[in-house]
Amino acid sequence: MKYGQTFQAQSVPAWAAYNVDYDELKNLIKVNTTKDQGQAIAIPGHADRGLEKFENFFFNELLNQHERVGLFVKSKADEVSRRLQYLQKSVLRLLARTSPSTAREPTQRQVDKFAKYNSRIERCGDDIRSLQRFVSAQRMAFHKILKKYKKWTSSSSLVVRFNDEVLSNPKSFVQRDFGPLLSQYQDLAINLRSSTPALSETVSPSSSRRHSRRPSTRIPVEPHPQEYWNEYDNGSEAGDEPYHIYINPDDSFPGVKTIEYVFSKVKRPMESVKSWFTPGTSPGEQRPILASRDSYFNEQNSLLDTDAEDDAYASTNEFPAGYMAHYATFPSINDQKFSRHREMLLFRGMVGSFAGSLTLIFITSILFATGRRKLMAEVDAGAVTGCIASLCAAFAGITAALCRKETLGWLHITCVWVAFVGLLTLNLMLLFLVLSNLRS
Repeated sequence: MKYGQTFQAQSVPAWAAYNVDYDELKNLIKVNTTKDQGQAIAIPGHADRGLEKFENFFFNELLNQHERVGLFVKSKADEVSRRLQYLQKSVLRLLARTSPSTAREPTQRQVDKFAKYNSRIERCGDDIRSLQRFVSAQRMAFHKILKKYKKWTSSSSLVVRFNDEVLSNPKSFVQRDFGPLLSQYQDLAINLRSSTPALSETVSPSSSRRHSRRPSTRIPVEPHPQEYWNEYDNGSEAGDEPYHIYINPDDSFPGVKTIEYVFSKVKRPMESVKSWFTPGTSPGEQRPILASRDSYFNEQNSLLDTDAEDDAYASTNEFPAGYMAHYATFPSINDQKFSRHREMLLFRGMVGSFAGSLTLIFITSILFATGRRKLMAEVDAGAVTGCIASLCAAFAGITAALCRKETLGWLHITCVWVAFVGLLTLNLMLLFLVLSNLRS
């Protein structure tokens, strides 16, 4: 079985977005090396420049992946630590109000708070165990990637360098010790359960058996009249703790169905018009890079070597025809952003040129209509200049449309050519009228 398929299950599925990009790193090694020829032929006595360049680039890529994952682990561990500190302060305040020295039984609201704090503490414990599992999976992923790089390039310099400078660094997230955080959680959980009779009885089965031996007589409890919270009677129970105002998101206001109906009717034609000017995308572009895994608690116990996956691309038939270079170029996101920016500029330039050409036609028509009465020569000269400028703007717009490399829909192309032909026809007709007026 391929390790890439088990990596997601060994990690925490809820944190899949913060995993090491194992498949991307493996594909980077595959593109820049060939099977059974990890190094390019170098001149004796000279260093292999191509391998050194790729090794430095791959080291920086591994370092960026390590820093990204380490930042998530640090922020998550600090978050759990702050939650435990807040819960510890809240539990101590609550225990101080329900201690035996106060000589009063805890109210139902205080019992509910104990249960709520216990649930939050258990959630912190689950997060700590998930962090340990997450770090273990990332450590194994780096080990697999480095082993694959060494196998396909026959060079161990990057492996030694990354292990010494990054993974062996005490500040690395793979060297992080979660023992203090785990002991803080255990101490808080034990303190809460030992100080709360209601929780200790539910946890220990021996106490429940002990209570079952005693004969119990149930006394009917009279229902209390309904009471409402007020600041004078119940304010001391809250203390200085923060409060939350809950708003049910499922509640609706009057007339919401009418607004939704009108919005749906207006949204459909707007989306259809928007799709005319939006280039289509293939389904492969929208496919996620990391496949989601549903199993959360199925921990994979086997971490055996999975070098059999190398045979999936061992054949040279997978390389493009005429592929000779051993070190290719990794696609850059900056190039894709530049391409999108260029397409947007060309589209705006095309629309602006067509709009300018139409405006010049309108102005030239006004000049031609007023030039028949007075200042004929000056106005006709301005009309000829306007026609020529309008033609230049129309040709600039069609040139910007032809320079676009993005795949456009047939409706988009038809609109562009119809606009260009219409502007060209209007300009030629107006120019012919102006020239005929000059001859007369």
